[in-house]
Amino acid sequence: MSHSRRSCVLVSMTLKKLAPFAAPFAAIALFATPAAAQSNIDGTYVDSGGYTEITVGPCGSARCGEITRIIKNKPGESNRDRHNDDPALRDRPILGITILQNLRWDDGAWRGEVYNPEDGDTYRTEVRRRANGSLEVKGCVTLFCRTRVWPEAN
Repeated sequence: MSHSRRSCVLVSMTLKKLAPFAAPFAAIALFATPAAAQSNIDGTYVDSGGYTEITVGPCGSARCGEITRIIKNKPGESNRDRHNDDPALRDRPILGITILQNLRWDDGAWRGEVYNPEDGDTYRTEVRRRANGSLEVKGCVTLFCRTRVWPEAN
């Protein structure tokens, strides 16, 4: 038997002996990976225009984001939810509105809905935490999406 053939046989025999011990570790690694990959998005962020702070945290079994501070007023805006489809809600202040709703971890992103007080519409959203700590918030309607980056608040 040649040297290389003997090496292959020895490696094959060794792997067969180790296989029963490796299986439990492989199973643990397989099931532990998704939980380890889930990113923590809890915290306070500034919207991409620098007008409001949004605090993200638990709400039931999901995550939500609420406007918790008005940093500065938008020119020509009243800080009211004046574009809401529901006439009864158009005079409510935007401070305290939950704009990120029902976020759940799914396939590498937090997925749920985002409400935009600027147009009164709710969109599908994907939220990811970037390496620098900011949030990438993508709102979509059908195939069209718009992405905003919210830096962490100081």
